[in-house]
Amino acid sequence: MNQEQQMTINQAPEKVGIQVGKFAVVGAINTLIDVIILNALVFLGFAATIIVFGQKFLIANIISVAAAMVNSFILNKQWTFKSAGKENIYLEIIKFFIITVIGMFVIHQLIFNALYFNLPFISSIIVLIVHFMKLSGIFSNEFVILNFSKAIAIFGSLIWNFVGYKFIVFK
Repeated sequence: MNQEQQMTINQAPEKVGIQVGKFAVVGAINTLIDVIILNALVFLGFAATIIVFGQKFLIANIISVAAAMVNSFILNKQWTFKSAGKENIYLEIIKFFIITVIGMFVIHQLIFNALYFNLPFISSIIVLIVHFMKLSGIFSNEFVILNFSKAIAIFGSLIWNFVGYKFIVFK
């Protein structure tokens, strides 16, 4: 192994750490874009809904999520993973969309449903911790279980997205 290869191997963990940090920043920006656009549209009276597969969807939410996804693609491609010009842009968009949708509707949903509906033992431990910390007067058990399940589901889908973007979309 030559010296250049050794330097590359030694820098790999540092590079991944930087990418994780940038990925977190992009995620925070995406969240702000999503929430600001959603609230602006609803505040301006855009509260139309559509029904797909029996589920009601707020069109303003679809627009805000789409705007955040476009931002996510651009910032992750150009800044987080520095993938400019390496692959066909249309193929990257398709891969990005597939990874993101799997993260949102499969990984996220599986983890959320497992914790919220199917693993009461874990939920009861979290509720006990909240009671031990004397926060049960502030947060109801249902609130704690719901948001704990959501937080872990978000974390799981973030790991999925990071790995998918790094090794499949923007490799």
